Amino acid sequence: MDIPTGRQGRSRGYGIVEFNTAEEAHAAVTRMDGHALGDRTITVREDKAPTKAAVGGKKLNSAVLSDAPAGGDGCRCYFGNLAWETTEETLITHCTGFGMNVVQAEVARQSGGRSKGWALVDFATAEEAQDAIERMHNSDVQGRSIIVRVERPGAGAKGARVETRPENSSGLQIVVRNLPWTTTSEDLRQVFQQVGNVVNAVAVCHTDTGRSKGWGTVLFETREQAQAAIQGFNGVELEHRPMQIKLDRFD
Repeated sequence: MDIPTGRQGRSRGYGIVEFNTAEEAHAAVTRMDGHALGDRTITVREDKAPTKAAVGGKKLNSAVLSDAPAGGDGCRCYFGNLAWETTEETLITHCTGFGMNVVQAEVARQSGGRSKGWALVDFATAEEAQDAIERMHNSDVQGRSIIVRVERPGAGAKGARVETRPENSSGLQIVVRNLPWTTTSEDLRQVFQQVGNVVNAVAVCHTDTGRSKGWGTVLFETREQAQAAIQGFNGVELEHRPMQIKLDRFD
């Protein structure tokens, strides 16, 4: 049994229980879903995330990645905003559909085997990695608009790509990523008004379909409120997805 906690040691409001057989797990779902536990009604369902045993059976091109990509700097990409059930094989298949050849891929997982919602993918050359970013950033994988960017080996590392867009942060606005695709602007407002007066909240959507991109922005009245939002809600789950919150550097 595993009860995940946030950075401050506080429960994230869910737990993972493994049974000896599928029959026992099914019986637990049937008997306990909707059951009262303390003063709360619990939800019990099958966890679709791969277990440790499943993670151990990776294919060659989904092996554990080394500290640096074989092709050198610029060949590794970060894939974010992934669904819990997205595996290495899912990403490799997705890349293949765009004509991209993956050297290897690894989905980041917690100690219990559950996905953290992001992955690292290696390509043969930096040019192929850049092509993958241009083609697949904001593409759809299992109902999620994914983030694809180059994975930097470290701040200030020699040869690392430098952001050419000048920073111009007011310190008042935060960027919230890894949101459920059902999240609306009003949902964001309701969540973050707990730490201060929200001037504006926007769940960013695709212009053609109106579907959420899985991230949004929240503008506060003061810098202190923005920092309180980052400290209080970064890593906190919204509909089973841990929010990734940073100060907006370009607002």
